[in-house]
Amino acid sequence: LQWGIHVMVSQNDKGELTVGDSHEYGLTFEPFDRNDINQLIKKYLNSFCEANDWEPTQTWNGIYPKLTSGEAGTFLNPLADVYIVNGMGGAGMTMSFGFAEECIDTIA
Repeated sequence: LQWGIHVMVSQNDKGELTVGDSHEYGLTFEPFDRNDINQLIKKYLNSFCEANDWEPTQTWNGIYPKLTSGEAGTFLNPLADVYIVNGMGGAGMTMSFGFAEECIDTIA
C-alpha cells in the first residue's frame, strides 16, 4: 500500500506484455526508476500469474502532475503548433490512448 502497487497486464499483438504499476504521491520525486518497487510489482504479479520468466526488457518511470481542480486532463494550444497536454494523473495506462485520440482529433 505504501507504494500504491496494483498490477495490470496488457498484451499486444506480438505477445509482449506491459505490466504496471505503482503510484507515489507527493510534491517532489526522483526522476529514476526504482528497482525495489519494480521487484515488489513482480513479486505481487507472481502471486496470481504464472510465467517462466518475468524479466523486463524495458522499464520507465512516469511522473504525472495532477490537477487540483478535479479535472482529468488539460489540452491547451497557447501558440500556433504548440500543444500542452496534462494527462490522466495516474490513470495513464487505462485512459491515455483515448485521451490521445481526442487530442489528435482536435489538432487534425
